[in-house]
Formats: sequence, C-alpha cells, structure tokens
Amino acid sequence: MAFPIIAAAISAIVSVVSSIGPAVANFCTQVLPKIVPILQKGIEFLKDIANVATQVGRVFGIFNKDETAENFGDRAIQAAEKNGTTLDQFDDFADYLDALRRFEFSPEQSEKIPLAQKIVAGLALAGRGLDEKLNTPEGTMGNLWPLVGAKPDYFTADKITAYLKLGQDVMSVVDYFEGKLGAGEALEVEDKLIELDKSAAPEKTDSAILADLCAAAAAVQSQVG
Repeated sequence: MAFPIIAAAISAIVSVVSSIGPAVANFCTQVLPKIVPILQKGIEFLKDIANVATQVGRVFGIFNKDETAENFGDRAIQAAEKNGTTLDQFDDFADYLDALRRFEFSPEQSEKIPLAQKIVAGLALAGRGLDEKLNTPEGTMGNLWPLVGAKPDYFTADKITAYLKLGQDVMSVVDYFEGKLGAGEALEVEDKLIELDKSAAPEKTDSAILADLCAAAAAVQSQVG
C-alpha cells in the first residue's frame, strides 16, 4: 500500500534539496509544485520518475551505467551537509558530479535521509545535467519529470528521450500536455508528437496515437489542476 507524503515532509524536502545550490532551489520552486500531487499519492509513484530519470541520464551521459538519480541525490545532500559542497561552487556541472563521485559516502547517514528527499534531489540534478548537455535554459528539462508521474505507462524513458531530442521545443511539449497552448500551436505540436510516436510504432494508426496523446494530456492536466 502506498502512503501519501504529508505537507510537513514536503516542506522538509524543499529545505533539504534547496541546500544543494540555487539551480536546485529553482527546481523546488518551479517544478516541485507539479510533483507535489505525485508525492501525495505515495513514494512508489516517485520511484517511477526516478527510474526514468536514471535511464535518460545514462543515455545522455550524465550518469554512468551503475549510477542512479537517487544515489546522486543522496550524495549531493550528504556533501552539502558535511562539506558544504554545492552545485554553485562549480563552473562545470560534470565537475560537480565528479566531486560527488569522489565524496566519502556514508551508508549510515544515507539511512537517515528520507527516500523522497534523495529522489527529488536526484531529479533536480538530472534535469540540470540535461539542460547543460542539450544547451537549454536552466530549469527547462526538469519539467519533463512531472509528466512521468502523471502517466508512467505512457511517458517511458524512450519517449522522454525522444522529446529531449527536440531540444528547445521541450517546453512546448510540456505546455501541450499541460493544456497551456493556443489552438494553432497545440495542433502544430500535436502533429510533431504524432510523427514521433509513428516513427517509434509504425504499426499504430494516427487515430490510435492521437487517442493515447489525449489520454496522457488528460492525466497530466488532472494532476496539475
């Protein structure tokens, strides 16, 4: 049974994760509010997002094959608490990740850090890494993670990877699913998404792909209110 994460725990997540650095603090103010409904459904839903973030992070060379978003979130929290090591101290994001790899990780301390804090920190780092890898404005790519939480069976790692290859257009994809686009722009993005899905599953009809798109959009919009 999944137990919801209460408001006090969410407040603690914001406080702890924000301590990693300003870029991650921005994630807490801009993206975390979209994840709160997922947190309230239970930790298993958050794990779905972490799994996708890990797979996508590996595809784009942010995480090595034996590394996870959760583990990096854990390391980032511990490094900030123990050494005052934060993301803003590094000009290059890759250098920060290398510092976290070299950090003397404490399994005992890890047990004291709630899983939700580790995952949210890891999601923030994965999003920041993708922004740097794909040269998008800071805070762009993290907006993909709430989509996964809304409908994990649709927003798979492969699908998120396909969206990321759109580069600067990622926010228009997010806005499409959140219902924020005008009619003309929504149709333009929709055509692009149908084309993407068609290339991944050529046996599916356009109408079937559109039905799946609409169902995914409904799930996202139900989540973000």
